[in-house]
Amino acid sequence: MSEQSTAEVQRFRPTNGRIVGGLGILMCGVVAVLLVATESPHVAVPGVIGCLLVAGIVWMAMLRPGVSATKTDLRLRTMSGSVSIPLASIDTVVVRRYLLVRSGGEKYICPAISRPLRKTVRKDLKWSGGNQMLSPGVSAERMGGVQTEVEEHDLNYADFVEQQIAALARNDRARRGIAERSEEEYELGSQVVRRRAWPEIIAMAVLAVAFVVALLVV
Repeated sequence: MSEQSTAEVQRFRPTNGRIVGGLGILMCGVVAVLLVATESPHVAVPGVIGCLLVAGIVWMAMLRPGVSATKTDLRLRTMSGSVSIPLASIDTVVVRRYLLVRSGGEKYICPAISRPLRKTVRKDLKWSGGNQMLSPGVSAERMGGVQTEVEEHDLNYADFVEQQIAALARNDRARRGIAERSEEEYELGSQVVRRRAWPEIIAMAVLAVAFVVALLVV
């Protein structure tokens, strides 16, 4: 695969968990410093390891998730891994309490981008054209006229994400010569690539074992 096709063309700003995650890691750091400064080694050692473990879990759950796109793929980072979805295979994009993308009959979820509950309810109740309920989410085939230069400040950010991903999918289908809702689009969904976040998973496992050992030995 060429370097040009793997380079990011857009990174979507996360809207979920950043403040809580940052505060959680900060609190773990404060507690660890207090333990070192005020407690004996047999309390401080397992306490600090426990703080590192909790901070790692908070980072994986709230700060690691992200959404970005290359010219050919949509990349979703979750707590324990990542998935690369061919843009041309995406038929539906929905932002509710999390981002949901459907490709090749499968659903992929990323918690990095969400819509506040109040706005989710309002969007579900919003009428379009005076006599039709606006269906949840954005189908890529309905976004054929969306321009990629849509300005983020012109609309709700969750709507912007839905429309921008749908537009990127439309552009990639046009580049590949694939029709919307076609058999080729569906088959392309089988080329989704999943990767486990092994460094983070191994680090958390090591910290968990170290915490248990410290409780038993120190």
